[in-house]
Amino acid sequence: MLGITAAEVDKWNKPTGKVVNIRARKGVIVASGGHNGNVDFRRMYDPALTEEYTTWGAPYTTKDADGELAAMAIGASLWTLASQTNGGENQYNRPGSSIGTRHNGSPQFLPTSPAFFKAGATGLNVRDWQNAIMVKEHGRRFYEETLRGKPLGSPGWRASITAATRWSGDPNRLNGGGPIWAIFDSAAAKREQWTVEQPWVDKKGGFFFEADTLEELASKVKACPYQWRAMPAEALRATVTRYNSFVDSGVDADLGKPTPIYKIETPPFYAAWATPPLHDVMSGLRINANGQVMDKQGQVISGLYAAGESASGISIHGLAKSIIFGRLGGMHAAKQPAAT
Repeated sequence: MLGITAAEVDKWNKPTGKVVNIRARKGVIVASGGHNGNVDFRRMYDPALTEEYTTWGAPYTTKDADGELAAMAIGASLWTLASQTNGGENQYNRPGSSIGTRHNGSPQFLPTSPAFFKAGATGLNVRDWQNAIMVKEHGRRFYEETLRGKPLGSPGWRASITAATRWSGDPNRLNGGGPIWAIFDSAAAKREQWTVEQPWVDKKGGFFFEADTLEELASKVKACPYQWRAMPAEALRATVTRYNSFVDSGVDADLGKPTPIYKIETPPFYAAWATPPLHDVMSGLRINANGQVMDKQGQVISGLYAAGESASGISIHGLAKSIIFGRLGGMHAAKQPAAT
């Protein structure tokens, strides 16, 4: 018998505790949303994507590879693995992602949302990256901050992606580029009109910190569950001091930020989680032109189809891939004899 067994969820994606058995007489289409939320699975493609990275749309969208794993359990093959890393601008951080919360992609969850209990904080949108700098876990800047707000394809965008996921260089920690923090002061918070308290930022979870000195701020950041070592206080102080000198000179001699405007000098100082979320999945189950899933020998698995981010694709992602291969798979399945 053809079909699926699934755990029922309500409209907010909360499990109801019920199990649903669904019979499918002509085919099953795997369209469960990709694998970016499954750390072990995504690291098959890119070992740098360690646990500090969340996904765009999390925590409401899990993208935990459940569809791919179920298909692989009956012999399905993966395909177009290189697309996941070569399509970097589609996988990593997009303009619009927020800071100060673990789940810093889109959409932002307001306290009035029934799904807010999963997020814990709304996050802060940055209107102008002249108001903050970004540092890695070691307290040093690593790329030109205004690139984060620019559209895909802008000059320097790909370089910013590479910088955001570059290995730290520590042989004892083979992680990706994170964690990454936005550093700013109270004057910047006023210019941005931010409320730097719960529920807008996640202090309880360890994704937003404040202190009266930069040295104290560096020591507090270690409370974040993904800050795998203490941030060197002298490094953060040196970074801010050097950046402030660029405001005086009008030239960012390190990274080329266009005419740095504001010094970071007015306490309290803040550190907001700014590690980029992972976005689209561009690889997945091997399919043919009909959307049929194939095994490792290139043979069709009868009755099994895939579409959207669960399916492989070459530089195509999102709704286009879902609609195209969902339609192709459905049309093909409709022509097949019904299972008994």
